[in-house]
Formats: sequence, structure tokens, C-alpha cells
Amino acid sequence: MRLIDVLVHKKSLTPCPIWMMRQAGRYLPEYKEVRKNYDDFMQFCFSSEDVVKVTLQPVERFPLDAAIIFSDILVIPHILGQRVWFEPDHGPKLEKIDFNAFLKTAPLISFKTMLASVADAIAKTRATLDPTKALIGFAGAPWTVLSYMISSGKTADFNTVLHFAKQNTDIFSRLLALIEEKVAELLCLHISAGANAVQIFESWAIAVPPKLRNLYLYAPLKRIIHSVRKEYPSVPIIYYARGVSSDYKNLRDLDIAFGIDETADITKLRAELPHAVLQGNLSPQKLLNGDFDTDVDHILKSMQGTPHIFNLGHGINKDTPIAHVERMIKRIQKIYS
Repeated sequence: MRLIDVLVHKKSLTPCPIWMMRQAGRYLPEYKEVRKNYDDFMQFCFSSEDVVKVTLQPVERFPLDAAIIFSDILVIPHILGQRVWFEPDHGPKLEKIDFNAFLKTAPLISFKTMLASVADAIAKTRATLDPTKALIGFAGAPWTVLSYMISSGKTADFNTVLHFAKQNTDIFSRLLALIEEKVAELLCLHISAGANAVQIFESWAIAVPPKLRNLYLYAPLKRIIHSVRKEYPSVPIIYYARGVSSDYKNLRDLDIAFGIDETADITKLRAELPHAVLQGNLSPQKLLNGDFDTDVDHILKSMQGTPHIFNLGHGINKDTPIAHVERMIKRIQKIYS
């Protein structure tokens, strides 16, 4: 598998492996056909046959090097007892709950039993997927998951979350520890079911003030990596923390790959991390608009001769034309031809 060769052996391959965050999703007409069968998005995430179908759709359409299992970072709170639903043109909503009560009941839930359909979908996907292509599992990182849980959905005001953490130190610490444990458990389940690599999404890392990043982001990350590697020492881990790539140089000893968002200076990051696997960082907006040729060329030139996975700086926009994705991939292939 080309992707695994880069992640494990830190090889420079030509052309570099390609996949896209949120590649199984709303920009694909075949995905929309499946999605319209579900009023409840979370029910969709636990419907193994359709999860297999939509996970495979992008690799069947495009010459990508990996599939990422179709799921959502909010399966953890949903399973643990905080109901999650999605509203049109808004995104996820989570019910308001008493976190004291939640902390008493959530640890009693059989996480593995509740995730049986997810494990089944991963196993079936891996059995069906071209053996030369990797299957990626994933989970949201604790801070990002908690930001949704405390805000009861997507928020632009992380001061509410930070205030909660400050005013409810004990509850927040216990929530952080619980979600950390479940993130590690979820990643291990994905690997045991057949995932060849896993990615940890810290989508709202930028909301954490620098003085709190070790406590809220990096100490939990290190413990999660330790837990996963205790069970699966050779499975590669990708860490995507949006907006804080300047901190990656302080994490180099973790021996992980780093996902790079579209705002980062990838040339500077390569200089700081000459031997690390870097993944990214084409702007999804540029891909949407079709104005991406110069950016693709710059990324590939900056990464030339080093271990690199081509990806977007964030998830693909739902309105992205199929033709733009095809043209992006052809350009990458042409540059290396």
C-alpha cells in the first residue's frame, strides 16, 4: 500500500499518495442518493451496509490511495448518552445534559457492543477494498469532541467552553479523561476491525490558548497514542490539529504523521520537521473555485523528495465540482510523469 509505505517507512513516492478529508460525502451524487434514505444522520453512521457503500464510492470514482471509513467524530457522545442529531444548513446539535449525571452513567455503557455495526462496516470495507489501497479509521480528539458536547453543537464562541472548563474544573477534567479513554478505545476498535492507519481530528485546536494547549490538547494526545501503541505498536497515526501547526515541532518525538491545514506554511514546516510525514495542505476553497494549479505546484515542489501525502487543508466543500477533483489528481500525476 503506497500510503502505508509513506506512513511507516517514511518513503518519498512519486506520485505521492492522495486522499481527501471528507472524501465520502455530499459533493458526490452517489452519496446523496444513499443519504436521502435517512432522516437521522446518526442512524446512517451505524448502518453498516450503507457505510461500506459510501466509504468505497470515492475510491471507485477517483484514483485515490486510501478510503476513510464513513462515520462522525460525534459517535462517542452519542453512544455514551448525549443524543446527537443534524439539522439542515446548521450541522450537529447535541442535547443539553447534566454532566454530573452523564459522568455516572457513561462509563457503564458497553462501548464495544454499541459499536458492533461500525466494526462490521470496517471489516466488510477492508475485505472489499482493493488490497493496494489503505483503509483509514479515525476519531475526534477530546478537546474537539468536548467543545461540541458543552456547546450543544457547533459553535463559533469557544469562550463558553473555556469558561465552563475554568468554572467546573473537576467536571471538565473528568469529562476530558473519559473522552480520552473512549477515543483510544474507538481507534483500537477501528484497527482491530481492519483499519490500516488512524487519524485523530483536533478540528478546533486553534480555540485553545497557547498556555492551555498542553493540558487540553497534547497531554491527552500523548496518552491516546500510548494506549493505541500498547495494543497496536506498528499501526501509523496521523494527527490533524487545525490552526496550531506551529506546535508540531514540539511533537516530533511522537513519531506520528502531521496533517497540515490550508493556513500553514508547509515549506517552513518541512524545514522544521525534515523527516516527518506531512499531509496536506491544499485549500478546500481553492479546490471549490478551481483556482488551485499554482498551489498544487507549490505543495509538490516544497515536498519533493520527502515523505508527503497529498490532501486538503480541511474537509472537501460539499459544492466542489467533480471535474475539479479530477483535474487536481491529473495535475499531480502529470507533474510526476
